[in-house]
Amino acid sequence: MRDKLRRGYQVHKEVTRNGYFEGDIALSELARLGELLHPGEGEQEERKIAVEFEFVRNEYDIPMITGQLQTSLELECQRCLKPLDMPLQLDFQLMIDADDDLLRDSSVDTIYSDDGFIDIFDVVEDELILATPLVALHEDSSCNEHWQASAEEPEATAKENPFAVLQQLKTTD
Repeated sequence: MRDKLRRGYQVHKEVTRNGYFEGDIALSELARLGELLHPGEGEQEERKIAVEFEFVRNEYDIPMITGQLQTSLELECQRCLKPLDMPLQLDFQLMIDADDDLLRDSSVDTIYSDDGFIDIFDVVEDELILATPLVALHEDSSCNEHWQASAEEPEATAKENPFAVLQQLKTTD
């Protein structure tokens, strides 16, 4: 059964009942992510993040949260400084409070609860920040008319080798 999305979850309770949740989170509620977005005219408040996730146990009996996120972020193109719409759809899988020995052998990341509780908004925000490119650019390099990108390599000018004189001194004895 799908339950309505809320901010905080008690890990042990939700893992025991295999809790499954879905809902939307407004981008305006994620302050750290908001710092990475294009400074638009308040358009960010209208954007939502579709979230689905469930609490399960893995083969080592460690609590996990697995889910999917779907949204569209408006980043700032670093070439033209104009908005760049970047659709994102990603899956995540995180162990909850796993010990260090297990982390060394696993390819799955972990999150740590706060006295047995996790804030799903923080988890979603972290996953979106990790999925955001370091340098956002439009695919078309002509987005900035002042950008002089060319596919041609500049021709190297042939310089005279200052050691060419030494070549004449070389003997072949």
